[in-house]
Amino acid sequence: MANAASISNNRELEDPPATLRSPVWEHFGFPVNYKPPQGQRQIDKNKVVCRHCSTDIGYVSGNTSNMLTHLKRHHPSVNIATTKRKTSVVQTTLPTAFKQPFSGGSDRAKAITNAVGVFIAADLRPYSVVENAGFKHMIKVIEPRYQLPSRPHFSQKIIPGLYEKTKAAVTENLLSASAIALTTDGWTSRATESYLTVTAHYITPEWTLASYVLQTRPIYEQHTSTILAEGLKGTVLEWKLERPGTTITVTTDNARNIVNSVKEAGLGPQIGCFAHTINLASQKATGLNQVSRVLGKVRRIVSFFHRSSTAAHILENKQEMLSIPKHTLIQDVPTRWNSSHDMLERYLEQQAAVYSALTEKVIKKNKDINTLSDQDVRMAEEIVEVLKPLKTITTLISTEATPSASMILPLKTTVLKSMEPNEEDSPTVSEVKAAIRDNLEDRYSDCEDFLHKCTALDPRFKTLPHVDNACRERIYNSLITEIVLMDEKSEEATATSAASSSSGAGHSGAQESSPPVKKSAMTELFGTLFKTQVGDKPTLQLVKVEVTSYKAVNCIALDSDPLLWWKTNETIFPLTAKLARHYLAIPATSVPSERVFSTAGDIVTASRSALSADNVDKLIFLAKNMKIE
Repeated sequence: MANAASISNNRELEDPPATLRSPVWEHFGFPVNYKPPQGQRQIDKNKVVCRHCSTDIGYVSGNTSNMLTHLKRHHPSVNIATTKRKTSVVQTTLPTAFKQPFSGGSDRAKAITNAVGVFIAADLRPYSVVENAGFKHMIKVIEPRYQLPSRPHFSQKIIPGLYEKTKAAVTENLLSASAIALTTDGWTSRATESYLTVTAHYITPEWTLASYVLQTRPIYEQHTSTILAEGLKGTVLEWKLERPGTTITVTTDNARNIVNSVKEAGLGPQIGCFAHTINLASQKATGLNQVSRVLGKVRRIVSFFHRSSTAAHILENKQEMLSIPKHTLIQDVPTRWNSSHDMLERYLEQQAAVYSALTEKVIKKNKDINTLSDQDVRMAEEIVEVLKPLKTITTLISTEATPSASMILPLKTTVLKSMEPNEEDSPTVSEVKAAIRDNLEDRYSDCEDFLHKCTALDPRFKTLPHVDNACRERIYNSLITEIVLMDEKSEEATATSAASSSSGAGHSGAQESSPPVKKSAMTELFGTLFKTQVGDKPTLQLVKVEVTSYKAVNCIALDSDPLLWWKTNETIFPLTAKLARHYLAIPATSVPSERVFSTAGDIVTASRSALSADNVDKLIFLAKNMKIE
């Protein structure tokens, strides 16, 4: 028979199993506790609780002597000899247990309240959910004794408490990072309030990429570079992100104010989001007169089929008749160039069905809709083909789990090669290629050397085939120099820290002098002859040998994980690995910050547009960083 719960003096007890047949068990039960924060129910089998006086008594499996002694000494009126062990425990104790309410201060009540807070934060639910009739009914069925707190209790106590706990965990994890990179971007809520989001990225000691959304703070003034710089500096100070011997790289879009703000904040280098860069180059191409004209014609046709249910039904019938995939036509979005590519590609796939549908009498009445001419179709096909490399790259860096800045220059070189002029190109294709090439060619010139080092530290691209021998040699020499300088800066920082610590100690206890450390017998005998070398400073020659050895190792497959390679080879190239841990954590795009916008859209909905900026920050932070145990 299953065990049951019962209540004794407001303590929840687990009834002993039916296998324990001694009559003494009628007077004792096992204590039940609830472990925060998720409220996991735990039964303590190392002690029992008296049902008469709630006294805790130690219990060893199978031994009831302590319980008998307790009853004889403190409850002599209980006649154990005539007591019989009840077998219908569930039927007699369970209803009683669930009729007695427990106070809000009990462990069980706290655990449930905290779990409701986790539900609100993790599932992006509004605070008002605790006032909904359906939610109240569900809680009542699950735990009738529980009194659900008010909505302000969750917004003013529970969520802030979860935020502080999660923030402490994030802060502790960030302290273990040897170098941190940031991304940042701005957005506007439904309530027309502007926010600046900052995310942090670093490589853990186990060579996995860790990312956190640090904060989403309101911007009440004009978005000047000075205002944005103040926000970035505040983030660095609040989260203690500075590390000796390293810089804080920031990946942003290409807007002039945010680019300048990184420099004004004393951070950098600033890396332009590669997805945004590709978008700008592509928009130059789609803005050309011939391309824009074709896009406009296709856009009108697609919009017509999206507006008219009759036309959509006819198109579906034509797709079935012509054995064409039943795909809907795609409407492009001005801010996403790849949607224009997708619109053309889908139109070409559905061209026969669209043409057939437009010839129907019902649709022919609409004189504003015309099919594309043969020349327009050829041009659409050429546009799709020439933009295909950009589409592939955009998809890659948007779906890649860890798109590192090491990919930027190889991808840029790939695009430029695909845009080289060809004698067979039509005039329109030549124009498109020239527009993309002219826009992209000078990008990243101000941080090119930095990005070259990122690429060299990625074991997929370290042969640097996109540069000449002289440039390749210069890049690896700069890595050697940086490793030596990084070690010197780290030494200086350690010495400064030690000096400040010793001066503080000396000031507080100047009167006391530490006794000399007593040497062991082994040190006395062999200390002079066999000197221990601890943490020798790496010489320039040693660094050169290591970097040269790293350079000589074969590249790994392009679809391999560079961090997994470094985890395996860190002990072989320990000095180079320190740099790799810094450079490979730098994101190639500001997508991590932009992804917050969709989360924010689920939080700052039309019905919740009055949420305070502080609550928006906390809820986004928890939605992105909180770990549910």
